[in-house]
Amino acid sequence: MSRQSLRPASTRALLRLAVSGASCTLLLATVAGCTSEGGDRDEPGTATDTSSSETTGEPGGRLVIGETVEPGQAVIVSASNVDGKTSTRASALVNDQALDTFVARMEARLAEDVRAAVRATLVPAGSTLFGAVVSVGCDKPTAISWSRTFEGIEVTPTLPKSEVQCLVPVTSVALFLVPD
Repeated sequence: MSRQSLRPASTRALLRLAVSGASCTLLLATVAGCTSEGGDRDEPGTATDTSSSETTGEPGGRLVIGETVEPGQAVIVSASNVDGKTSTRASALVNDQALDTFVARMEARLAEDVRAAVRATLVPAGSTLFGAVVSVGCDKPTAISWSRTFEGIEVTPTLPKSEVQCLVPVTSVALFLVPD
Protein backbone atom coordinates (compact mmCIF):
# COMPACT_ATOMS: atom_id res chain seq x y z
CA MET A 1 0.00 0.00 0.00
CA SER A 2 1.43 3.36 -0.94
CA ARG A 3 1.92 6.19 1.48
CA GLN A 4 -0.33 8.44 -0.54
CA SER A 5 -3.38 6.15 -0.15
CA LEU A 6 -3.32 6.62 3.64
CA ARG A 7 -3.86 10.39 3.40
CA PRO A 8 -7.41 11.76 3.50
CA ALA A 9 -8.70 13.08 0.20
CA SER A 10 -9.51 16.51 1.58
CA THR A 11 -10.06 18.67 4.61
CA ARG A 12 -13.76 17.86 4.29
CA ALA A 13 -12.99 14.17 4.80
CA LEU A 14 -11.00 15.03 7.94
CA LEU A 15 -13.91 17.06 9.27
CA ARG A 16 -16.35 14.20 8.62
CA LEU A 17 -14.04 11.79 10.42
CA ALA A 18 -13.71 14.12 13.43
CA VAL A 19 -17.48 14.70 13.68
CA SER A 20 -18.12 10.97 13.36
CA GLY A 21 -15.65 10.23 16.17
CA ALA A 22 -17.19 12.90 18.43
CA SER A 23 -20.68 11.53 17.78
CA CYS A 24 -19.58 8.00 18.68
CA THR A 25 -17.95 9.26 21.90
CA LEU A 26 -21.13 11.13 22.89
CA LEU A 27 -23.28 8.09 22.14
CA LEU A 28 -21.02 5.81 24.19
CA ALA A 29 -20.99 8.23 27.12
CA THR A 30 -24.79 8.39 27.04
CA VAL A 31 -25.29 4.62 26.83
CA ALA A 32 -22.53 3.77 29.32
CA GLY A 33 -24.25 5.33 32.28
CA CYS A 34 -26.53 8.00 33.63
CA THR A 35 -25.47 10.52 36.20
CA SER A 36 -27.47 13.05 38.12
CA GLU A 37 -27.11 16.72 37.66
CA GLY A 38 -25.55 17.76 40.93
CA GLY A 39 -25.72 16.21 44.33
CA ASP A 40 -23.34 14.58 46.76
CA ARG A 41 -22.42 10.93 46.45
CA ASP A 42 -22.64 9.02 49.70
CA GLU A 43 -23.34 5.57 51.01
CA PRO A 44 -26.98 4.47 51.32
CA GLY A 45 -28.60 4.78 54.74
CA THR A 46 -26.88 7.99 55.80
CA ALA A 47 -27.93 9.14 59.26
CA THR A 48 -29.88 12.31 59.90
CA ASP A 49 -27.93 15.31 61.12
CA THR A 50 -28.50 19.03 61.47
CA SER A 51 -26.38 21.64 59.76
CA SER A 52 -26.48 25.37 59.22
CA SER A 53 -26.78 27.24 55.97
CA GLU A 54 -23.54 28.88 54.92
CA THR A 55 -25.43 31.63 53.09
CA THR A 56 -27.57 33.17 55.79
CA GLY A 57 -26.71 31.37 59.01
CA GLU A 58 -30.33 30.17 59.05
CA PRO A 59 -31.00 26.56 59.96
CA GLY A 60 -31.10 23.81 57.46
CA GLY A 61 -31.09 20.10 57.75
CA ARG A 62 -30.38 16.68 56.37
CA LEU A 63 -33.35 14.39 55.89
CA VAL A 64 -33.34 10.66 55.32
CA ILE A 65 -35.64 9.21 52.68
CA GLY A 66 -38.62 7.33 54.06
CA GLU A 67 -42.12 6.14 53.24
CA THR A 68 -43.94 9.28 54.42
CA VAL A 69 -43.26 12.99 54.68
CA GLU A 70 -42.75 13.89 58.31
CA PRO A 71 -40.33 16.02 60.32
CA GLY A 72 -36.82 14.65 59.75
CA GLN A 73 -37.86 12.53 56.81
CA ALA A 74 -38.51 13.18 53.11
CA VAL A 75 -40.26 11.15 50.43
CA ILE A 76 -38.95 10.57 46.93
CA VAL A 77 -41.52 10.22 44.15
CA SER A 78 -39.85 8.72 41.09
CA ALA A 79 -40.66 7.70 37.56
CA SER A 80 -38.43 6.28 34.87
CA ASN A 81 -38.22 7.47 31.31
CA VAL A 82 -39.83 10.86 31.93
CA ASP A 83 -38.23 14.15 31.15
CA GLY A 84 -37.07 16.19 34.07
CA LYS A 85 -34.72 18.99 34.94
CA THR A 86 -33.19 19.24 38.38
CA SER A 87 -33.37 22.37 40.45
CA THR A 88 -31.57 23.35 43.61
CA ARG A 89 -34.47 25.65 44.49
CA ALA A 90 -37.44 23.99 46.18
CA SER A 91 -41.03 25.12 45.63
CA ALA A 92 -43.40 25.75 48.53
CA LEU A 93 -46.47 23.58 47.95
CA VAL A 94 -48.85 25.64 50.06
CA ASN A 95 -52.03 25.32 47.95
CA ASP A 96 -53.46 23.77 44.78
CA GLN A 97 -52.22 26.63 42.59
CA ALA A 98 -48.65 26.21 43.85
CA LEU A 99 -48.88 22.45 43.26
CA ASP A 100 -50.27 23.00 39.74
CA THR A 101 -47.37 25.32 38.93
CA PHE A 102 -44.85 22.85 40.37
CA VAL A 103 -46.08 19.84 38.37
CA ALA A 104 -46.87 21.78 35.17
CA ARG A 105 -43.52 20.90 33.55
CA MET A 106 -43.67 17.21 34.53
CA GLU A 107 -44.95 14.39 32.37
CA ALA A 108 -48.48 13.32 33.29
CA ARG A 109 -47.69 10.09 35.16
CA LEU A 110 -45.01 11.67 37.34
CA ALA A 111 -47.22 14.72 37.96
CA GLU A 112 -50.10 12.49 39.11
CA ASP A 113 -47.82 10.53 41.46
CA VAL A 114 -46.53 13.80 42.94
CA ARG A 115 -50.09 15.11 43.36
CA ALA A 116 -51.11 11.89 45.14
CA ALA A 117 -48.11 12.07 47.49
CA VAL A 118 -48.85 15.71 48.32
CA ARG A 119 -52.53 14.91 49.01
CA ALA A 120 -51.44 12.07 51.32
CA THR A 121 -49.14 14.35 53.32
CA LEU A 122 -50.32 15.80 56.62
CA VAL A 123 -48.55 19.13 57.08
CA PRO A 124 -48.27 19.94 60.79
CA ALA A 125 -48.83 23.47 62.10
CA GLY A 126 -45.65 25.50 61.92
CA SER A 127 -44.31 23.67 58.84
CA THR A 128 -44.46 24.11 55.07
CA LEU A 129 -44.33 21.33 52.49
CA PHE A 130 -41.68 21.81 49.79
CA GLY A 131 -40.91 19.90 46.61
CA ALA A 132 -38.02 19.81 44.15
CA VAL A 133 -36.81 17.67 41.27
CA VAL A 134 -33.57 16.59 42.92
CA SER A 135 -32.09 14.09 40.47
CA VAL A 136 -32.37 12.65 36.99
CA GLY A 137 -30.15 9.60 36.67
CA CYS A 138 -29.62 5.98 37.56
CA ASP A 139 -29.82 6.28 41.35
CA LYS A 140 -32.51 7.53 43.69
CA PRO A 141 -31.31 9.81 46.50
CA THR A 142 -30.76 8.27 49.93
CA ALA A 143 -31.06 11.63 51.71
CA ILE A 144 -31.43 15.32 50.99
CA SER A 145 -29.94 18.39 52.58
CA TRP A 146 -31.77 21.70 52.65
CA SER A 147 -30.86 25.22 53.67
CA ARG A 148 -32.45 28.64 53.79
CA THR A 149 -30.91 31.20 51.49
CA PHE A 150 -31.88 34.74 50.57
CA GLU A 151 -33.66 33.30 47.50
CA GLY A 152 -35.58 30.61 49.39
CA ILE A 153 -35.08 26.95 50.25
CA GLU A 154 -32.26 25.17 48.46
CA VAL A 155 -31.99 21.39 48.34
CA THR A 156 -29.18 18.98 47.47
CA PRO A 157 -29.56 15.22 47.09
CA THR A 158 -27.22 12.59 48.49
CA LEU A 159 -26.82 9.81 45.96
CA PRO A 160 -25.45 6.32 46.62
CA LYS A 161 -21.98 5.50 45.35
CA SER A 162 -22.69 3.37 42.36
CA GLU A 163 -21.24 2.31 39.08
CA VAL A 164 -24.61 1.22 37.74
CA GLN A 165 -25.00 1.52 34.02
CA CYS A 166 -28.47 2.37 32.90
CA LEU A 167 -30.25 3.15 29.71
CA VAL A 168 -33.35 4.73 31.24
CA PRO A 169 -32.86 7.56 33.75
CA VAL A 170 -35.12 7.96 36.77
CA THR A 171 -36.52 11.39 37.64
CA SER A 172 -36.75 11.83 41.43
CA VAL A 173 -38.88 14.47 43.15
CA ALA A 174 -38.27 15.12 46.86
CA LEU A 175 -41.15 16.20 49.11
CA PHE A 176 -40.16 17.45 52.55
CA LEU A 177 -41.25 19.64 55.45
CA VAL A 178 -39.46 22.82 56.53
CA PRO A 179 -40.23 24.54 59.84
CA ASP A 180 -41.72 28.04 59.41
